[in-house]
Amino acid sequence: MRSYHWPPLLPVVALVLMPFLPFVNTTGLWLGLPRMIVWGAFWCLMFTPALLLSERLMRAAGEDDA
Repeated sequence: MRSYHWPPLLPVVALVLMPFLPFVNTTGLWLGLPRMIVWGAFWCLMFTPALLLSERLMRAAGEDDA
């Protein structure tokens, strides 16, 4: 696996593990919303910087398709 494949994996793993994390899958609110919604929204928003970093690493490696 190349180095530019790693950054997007963190949000993917966080979202896949979301139902199994005890501090997320409990009753309670974060910012006035259920914890799972806040957790999911945060990691969905983190996809953009992860993909940007991945793109920059790919260009630095010289493997740009365009």
